[in-house]
Amino acid sequence: MGRLIILLIIAGAVQFAWKQYSPSHSNTEQSSEQISQLASSVQPGEIIMYSTTECGYCHQAKAWLNQNGFAFTECNMSIDQRCQQEFNAYGAIGTPFLIVRGQQMKDGFDSDEFLQKLMS
Repeated sequence: MGRLIILLIIAGAVQFAWKQYSPSHSNTEQSSEQISQLASSVQPGEIIMYSTTECGYCHQAKAWLNQNGFAFTECNMSIDQRCQQEFNAYGAIGTPFLIVRGQQMKDGFDSDEFLQKLMS
C-alpha cells in the first residue's frame, strides 16, 4: 500500500512537471488565433532580427516567425557589414537578436518574450 502511494505521488509530480516545462507549454498561453491577430497588427519595420547565415537558432526563429505570419526584417551580419555595426551598437552578444517595436529582446529568441514585447 505504501509503494502505491509513493508511485501515485511520483506520477503526479511528473505530470505537473510535464505541464509546466514541456516545450509546447506557453506561459502566455496565446491561442493560434490570438497569435495570428497579433501578427496581422505588425507593420513593416517593427520587427528587426539580427542574424548570421550559419546560426541554427536564427533559422529556428525565422521559421517560427514565418509559420505564425509575422512580418520582419532580417539583418544578416554575414552579408551586410552595416548589420554587424548596428548589432554592436546595441551591445548585443548573441544571435538571433531582435528589436520588437523599438524594444530589445534578450539575446536569443523566446516566443513568450517576443509576444509580450508585442503586446506591451
